[in-house]
Amino acid sequence: MSGPWVIGLDDPAAADSAVVGGKGAGLHRLVALGGRVPAGFVVSTAAFAAALGDGVDVEAPLRGLDPDTPLDVLEQAADRARATLLETARSSPVLDAVREAYATRVGPDTRVAVRSSAVGEDAAGASFAGEHDTYLELRGPDPVADAVARCWASLYTARAISYRQSAAVGGAGAGAMAVVVQEMVPARAAGVFMTLNPANGDRSTVVCEAVWGLGEPLVSGEVTPDRFVIDKISGEVVRREIADKATRLTRTEDGPGTVVADVAPDDRERPCLDDAELAALLAVARRIERDAGVPQDGEFAVAEPGGPDAVHLLQTRPETVWSGRAPRSAAPAPGVGSALSAVLATLTRSSREDADHGG
Repeated sequence: MSGPWVIGLDDPAAADSAVVGGKGAGLHRLVALGGRVPAGFVVSTAAFAAALGDGVDVEAPLRGLDPDTPLDVLEQAADRARATLLETARSSPVLDAVREAYATRVGPDTRVAVRSSAVGEDAAGASFAGEHDTYLELRGPDPVADAVARCWASLYTARAISYRQSAAVGGAGAGAMAVVVQEMVPARAAGVFMTLNPANGDRSTVVCEAVWGLGEPLVSGEVTPDRFVIDKISGEVVRREIADKATRLTRTEDGPGTVVADVAPDDRERPCLDDAELAALLAVARRIERDAGVPQDGEFAVAEPGGPDAVHLLQTRPETVWSGRAPRSAAPAPGVGSALSAVLATLTRSSREDADHGG
């Protein structure tokens, strides 16, 4: 596979998910729509292929595996595949290009997220959400380059191999992986949105869920978020469920990485999104759905000190549960709890084994 190793999010080439993966292509769409997207770039699938080279057979340990392979045998084969990939990739000039891109495109001391963007991920008919690695609040060219290699290697975890086998996506083989590198938003709050109600498929609403700090504990199902149901037409917030938010995930004060911190007592039961921020999320969610032509779910962060102009978009992808069914409109079901978090937790439950926080 030939092509550039590093591609900007605004580059027309970033529209091709075969080049930048599902997450990268989704970010390109957000940039093209004029969304407020953190600065960054994509390490392309061509870079992945170049890092592996022609003479290394990473997938040799996986041949002959099937869905009935015992877990211990699968894990041993996955370990060998990852070790081969990392040894090969870490000596590749591709990672030198990653170091240079980090320094010139986002800044030599900028905190970034490094996120896997596999081909086939975030497609309309399936979701690989959470099956591959994510690393938050990294700083410095060497940690960023190493995280890119580890994202590539996450194609060969036992969970990712099992998912591909069960979903009949390329058997045990991995296909291709791009990696997104983006500046971290200093998040006052963060969360997810869906342009329908995940409890009942109602397309007349947008549902937002959010927590204080970074959004990873929400999307991994570890915490109960605030939940807001917004009427798409009137903009009215028709339902508010405010959780007791005792902790938040935030960046460390004196270096890269994340830490779990206590939420101030006065903020624990205070909504982490105000009406102006919700209105901004509604407007962008409607625009994204209109452009895509199908319901979407996405991720966002609200930078300090907050406000509608501080809402940043981190991801968008087609909703996969209700979108294949006939559209329906219904009032929000009472007592459904955190339905959006339940959907996302199902997609991501097996995922978060990252350097800082568990993906």
